[in-house]
Amino acid sequence: MSTEPSAGGAPAATAAPPEGAPKLAGEALAADALLAIPIFKGISKSLLEKNAGAVSRRRFKKGELICREGDFGSTAFYVLSGKVEVYIATPMAHVKTSGGVRGFFQKLKSFLVSKREDPRDARDDRLIPIDAPIDLPFLHPQAQLGEGELFGEMTCMSRYPRSATVRAAEDCEMLEMLSNILSLLLKNPAFKDKADKNYRERALEQHLRSLPILKGLSSEFIDRLRSKVELVRYDPGQVIFRQGDPSDAFYLVRIGFVKVSQQAPGGDVVLAYSERGSHFGEMGILAQVPRGATCTALDHVELVRIPADDFRSLVNEYPNIRQAMELVTRARQAESIQRLAITQSVPLEAFLEQGLMEAQNLLLLDLDRCTRCDECVRACASAHDGVTRLIRVGLRFDRYLVPTSCRTCRDPLCMIGCPVGAIRRRHSLEIVIEDWCIGCGVCAKGCPYGNITMHPFNVDEPDPKNPGTVKAVMKKKATTCDLCTEHAQPACVAACPHEAAMRVAPHAFFSEQLSTGQPPTGRAAKEGNPAPGSKP
Repeated sequence: MSTEPSAGGAPAATAAPPEGAPKLAGEALAADALLAIPIFKGISKSLLEKNAGAVSRRRFKKGELICREGDFGSTAFYVLSGKVEVYIATPMAHVKTSGGVRGFFQKLKSFLVSKREDPRDARDDRLIPIDAPIDLPFLHPQAQLGEGELFGEMTCMSRYPRSATVRAAEDCEMLEMLSNILSLLLKNPAFKDKADKNYRERALEQHLRSLPILKGLSSEFIDRLRSKVELVRYDPGQVIFRQGDPSDAFYLVRIGFVKVSQQAPGGDVVLAYSERGSHFGEMGILAQVPRGATCTALDHVELVRIPADDFRSLVNEYPNIRQAMELVTRARQAESIQRLAITQSVPLEAFLEQGLMEAQNLLLLDLDRCTRCDECVRACASAHDGVTRLIRVGLRFDRYLVPTSCRTCRDPLCMIGCPVGAIRRRHSLEIVIEDWCIGCGVCAKGCPYGNITMHPFNVDEPDPKNPGTVKAVMKKKATTCDLCTEHAQPACVAACPHEAAMRVAPHAFFSEQLSTGQPPTGRAAKEGNPAPGSKP
């Protein structure tokens, strides 16, 4: 153990990390030095000693980079003094590209903004969820954090990529910590009270208003909720509530991912993954029935819990919110009924073994008709300014090829772990990758079928070696099939000269094959199973 001057000039005890432990930059703080910091009040000194070297004091000069979006890490930061700037450096809306790629990104941005059927696409006040106590405005993804605020919690606890770039807005001092110290802090009443107070005062109103269905809440009603909501935490695998439990609260996801599953013949069916900015638990309260599904923490999860009585007051006082909630409830009930019906009529074992039962909208090529002309691939590239979403290789089932293209899975594993919530569903079918994708690649790694690709492009960034100039830096964005929802048919299907390409609902298509022995041709399949957004 040694002593070094602290920020105030007094000596501060330091400790070296044990052999084999990750070594943090900065000044490693020993137990006595940590206990002198208010947020560690009440934590056992012996526990801190056992975790020697797991927290350090860092000092950053104004303008110095603290962490960068998309990078993998294992630490969280707590601001002791000063302010930091948090921002996303290259959301698509702010990217300058060149050549054919420019048209691709411009078209994709136009597509996302123009789809007015989904209220999240029509709002310019959308928020980007990040690994911090605040969210970033979509049109200007930048904010500041100050003394007493924590960021990087999900990176530290769940090893997700950094969700944003953080730079010192002024000279600042902070603690950098590993997950063992963060876990101790999160269980410490002194730290929890301070963090919860910060959230209630700064972020609760923003979080509530970020939900389209709650946008109309008055400031007065939110003020009434501040003292009533409960901030609760769950460890990975911990059950939040079970199917059949009383419906006693409404939940907002503050941090992490929640798996929503339902009992079905043969095992549980995953209905959804609720990420930050999502909500669940309203169905049972509105219908006054027990829970219809089981919700489980998929990783380190923090929730805002609104008791049932306060939730009823909310929907009774705001009829428009009740109507919006009831629409969401009916849609979720219909999806649940459809999923359960499918699981009770599984057609073929090989079909299941290849994972095709997960698909809601499957691209098939009838190899008896296909001449390998690649018109489908070229049409996809043409529709997306040279960047194809289709590769004509993949699994074989009977006489059909399942090429590499998004299947719009019922249990979309690609949606787990996005640090900025940039991948989601529209109308429970199409997979949408938002403008603010930071190119970390988690969704591409999560897709079991290789149907998400990371597309490179260049962006101009300031050159630190030559102030006042910029240089081209290669970045990546995730791309996947958008089902060509702005057209009457997917381009790959429409372009096939032999009617070999088809988009089908797999359970219905292969059930018909079993019952008749003659599956429909490409045209019949297209007419019977139109893509979302197709015109009559």
